[in-house]
Amino acid sequence: MHGPGFYWMGEEETREVLDVLESGYLFRCGQLGDPAFKAKTYTLEQEFARHCGVAHCVASVSGTSSLLMALHALGFSPGDEVIVPAYTFVATYSAIVFAGGIPVLAEIDESLTLDPADVERRITPRTRAVMPVHMLGNPCDMDAIMDIARRHGLVVVEDACQANGAS
Repeated sequence: MHGPGFYWMGEEETREVLDVLESGYLFRCGQLGDPAFKAKTYTLEQEFARHCGVAHCVASVSGTSSLLMALHALGFSPGDEVIVPAYTFVATYSAIVFAGGIPVLAEIDESLTLDPADVERRITPRTRAVMPVHMLGNPCDMDAIMDIARRHGLVVVEDACQANGAS
């Protein structure tokens, strides 16, 4: 059975895929000056960074791998606790477990996202990070979450897979 995205694919998407296949450059690496190198991933990263108002963007194969890369880049160690909403996709917890961390479940609020008040109650000496998840297009209360993180010296890793560009 096709997923819902299948019905959004048409001739334009087919042309883009064929353009890459015919170029011979099937991976993200190549020389920007080489006309055969289509630089589609590079272009996506640049455009998405501009869209988000950030300096850098790195594409990955999935949200799970993006979260895992972020946790590894931050130097997570086995036993580090990460506070996450109890309502999320399994990838959020999986990335923490794959990085050797311990997901600590917190309540959600009426927006179906992480409840900042419950985050504060879940902090222990082993808490290293908070991972808010922007669910179903709804952004978390990031002002409150960032305030809590600053006061407790915690890292914030946002999972925006379900709400890219939401504000």
